[in-house]
Amino acid sequence: MVRVPSHTGPGEVGSSRHAHSRLESRRNTCPSPEPGVAHIVSKGNTSDDPLMLRFVVIAILTLFASACSRTEFAYRNADGLLQYYAWKTVSTSTAQRDHWQPVLRNTLRRHRELELPFIVAYLDLAGRSIRETGSSAGAACLVDGALFLYQRHTRLAVDLAAPLFAELNASQIEHLARYTAQRQQKAVKRYLDADPQRRKTARQERITKRIEKWTGKLNDGQRQQVKDVLERIPDLSASWLSNRAQRTDTLLTMLESGATTEALRQFLDGWWVHRDGTSAETRRSWQVARQEFIQLMDDLGGTLTDTQRSKLEHRLERLRADLATFLPGRQQPLNLDAVPACESAPA
Repeated sequence: MVRVPSHTGPGEVGSSRHAHSRLESRRNTCPSPEPGVAHIVSKGNTSDDPLMLRFVVIAILTLFASACSRTEFAYRNADGLLQYYAWKTVSTSTAQRDHWQPVLRNTLRRHRELELPFIVAYLDLAGRSIRETGSSAGAACLVDGALFLYQRHTRLAVDLAAPLFAELNASQIEHLARYTAQRQQKAVKRYLDADPQRRKTARQERITKRIEKWTGKLNDGQRQQVKDVLERIPDLSASWLSNRAQRTDTLLTMLESGATTEALRQFLDGWWVHRDGTSAETRRSWQVARQEFIQLMDDLGGTLTDTQRSKLEHRLERLRADLATFLPGRQQPLNLDAVPACESAPA
């Protein structure tokens, strides 16, 4: 069973208390909500994609999207989609988009040449783990391989975002503050229900539905497996949104002070790639989540019906075929030998 934990912490550009206070004084907006929530599983929903990490959705996170039939369209049109997202998020001008265009083209070229082969290799491993009983491409490889790919893509996202951020004017920074404040409010509403039982139930349903988009409907026993795992995984919601708010506050302050591209690059690299500011307790909780999801993949994989396994295999094959069409000519997919858990996986 292929199931990958979400790595939502780094890269999420969220609302901050500082951003909200400015907007309250200038626009009479509502007070900022209490920071909250990170879903731990899957990137199947794209509602929380941060600024410029929409690139990750178009690239590696299409692996976990709910409609793989859109993958080829998204990848083929990544240039236009990213320009649209930049306009939506920070209200870029035509001149800014034109100036950013070489950075975007170079990043997409690097992705096709350096990252896409890794993604296809990952999908090959995932497909083998479903088809072959006892395949050495096990759950740990699939989880750690996904995190490895995610980190590589966050580095590309930093390269995209830093030069664009450095060119924002005062009104665009205000636009970004308002945009991120609204997204934070939506995240809090979705993930931080004040009633503990409703919150727990909603969490289980979200994750179950994400799995079912790949496998089809789970039976009662399988749903219970998911529920049991989630009982053992700490809810990282509050720490995730709290960190996101603090980091966004720092970003907005840097933008207002006219930070250079290099300064922004260093800050975003620390936040998105290395997860600076994450507490030791949160890191320990992530390790618990990783181990539990590895176990869930193993356990759930053994209970898949022929119909569920066939659907999962078919979806992976379609996704692999869609992305493989963009591989550079005559280049073969790579092995994930940089991931310790995948070292023993067959080529």
